[in-house]
Amino acid sequence: MRYKRKKMKRKKNELHSHDLGHLSDKDLLFLIENYVTKRQDYEHIANLIKGDADIVSQMVDSDRVFDKVMHEGNIILHASPYFLFTLLLRRVFKLKKDDADFIDDVVEELNSTERPYPWNRNKVLKLLNSTNVSNYLANMLATFVQTSRLYGMEKDDEKQYRYIIDMIEEIQRSDSARRFYIYCHIGNYTLFFTGMFPEYIEHKFKYKKTLIDNRYYVDFGKTYFGLASEHDMARRHELDDTLHSLSEGFEIITKLLQYMRKEYLVFYNLKV
Repeated sequence: MRYKRKKMKRKKNELHSHDLGHLSDKDLLFLIENYVTKRQDYEHIANLIKGDADIVSQMVDSDRVFDKVMHEGNIILHASPYFLFTLLLRRVFKLKKDDADFIDDVVEELNSTERPYPWNRNKVLKLLNSTNVSNYLANMLATFVQTSRLYGMEKDDEKQYRYIIDMIEEIQRSDSARRFYIYCHIGNYTLFFTGMFPEYIEHKFKYKKTLIDNRYYVDFGKTYFGLASEHDMARRHELDDTLHSLSEGFEIITKLLQYMRKEYLVFYNLKV
């Protein structure tokens, strides 16, 4: 029983392991060095603001930090993937929140299909204002930078799962706790490919003559994020609202990730 409790705690941290209130010392110093202009006692400032998510958030969202980071040629050498993805995602969420055309187009597109709960501008804005959603995505992308974690459903899994059907089959052999993490992994996996590598899906569908198109990934992503949000483990880890938002707003999140990749990651020539 003691082993299971430790394993569950590790998994919780893996799902949502980073946040701005607990930046690493390296990331915090990098942030301060790029934000502060009239002082050089960076370590002293770091000690003063460490753990203060509100102040750190204001610094991360500043135009000065964003501009400096975008012109930092070796960003990955100085900051973690989590920090970079957090900075970029928060910028994208902010930009699209102020983009009336984007919001109107999204509402029209989502409501063109039959939905039990229609979308409107306020609902889209609520999603774009969710720092919990953007933080979840930053953690997910930082994890999937490691290819082994893209196909491994847990950190220490030796077995690789390259196909959604294999992941679904694993659900049948798993206990309740593991099923929750598989639900999340399927949601993350489908969102990663539709958001970061839509051309991969298109290529497979067009040239390999498979029946797996973009809608296939979207439908599975929405379904399994939804199942994860309803699981007891989601409420225990206070992820139920975030996972529900990812399920309902899957198509919107996909557009945000595609925009981030095109506008910023290509700039860095990063192969995520």
